[in-house]
Amino acid sequence: MADVKILPTEFNSDGETIRGNFVIPSVEGPFPGICKFHGLPGGPDQVSGFALALAEVGFAVLTFDFRGFRQSDGLFTLAGQIKDAKAAITHLLESDLTVDSWSGIYAASWGAAVAICALADDTRCNALCLRAPIFDTLWFAESPMIRPTVDSIVATNPTQIRGLDDPETQENLLRRMVEDSKVHNPMNEISKISPRPLLIVHGTDDVGVPLAGVKRLYELAGEPKELVVVEGADHNLSDPYAYEITLKTGVEWFKKQWMNH
Repeated sequence: MADVKILPTEFNSDGETIRGNFVIPSVEGPFPGICKFHGLPGGPDQVSGFALALAEVGFAVLTFDFRGFRQSDGLFTLAGQIKDAKAAITHLLESDLTVDSWSGIYAASWGAAVAICALADDTRCNALCLRAPIFDTLWFAESPMIRPTVDSIVATNPTQIRGLDDPETQENLLRRMVEDSKVHNPMNEISKISPRPLLIVHGTDDVGVPLAGVKRLYELAGEPKELVVVEGADHNLSDPYAYEITLKTGVEWFKKQWMNH
């Protein structure tokens, strides 16, 4: 961590306080900025891993908890997360830490779906890297994997998502997830990312998010686009070698986008 600095930050999104950190190089800025969007729920440590690796090669990375997750206020909704995503881009671009002429987004899993839906009508970001994207929000919201996932979060760490341990709130969150997914779906929005560069990185061993669905999403995207399939990578990148390949792929791609912008 010697080469980077971590600066706590917060911003307002539609009346909710969103909290996170800027992870930046320890040298003098400003730097090209990247927003990092976590999954559902994503890990409590949003600094290590990709954010740290990107900061080490010269990017300022804004990491944060979406509304209803961990440190941030409010309750989780997809529509609310899309507002948070746009507010995060504003916070990144208006910061003295970043250049205001270029920005990127790195987004994983459910956060990737949020990124696609947010960038469909927000052209301020110049490059989008998606890892293991939830390619169809309605398919996911209605899938049988939701209940076991929620039960697991409640059993292990209910503070990850506010209100999840209250049965009535939980039902409302899940119902709203389905309703929002009928309006906001990456399959309908991915074509609007073009002509901004798009990278999708997915693993052969991701049983939760099938590669066939990710390929359908990729086919709907316009150029320029790139799909990298990492052998042995599962959804959580539990294999160290697959993790390193995925990390390096994303970091090198962002370096290229910044150099060529």
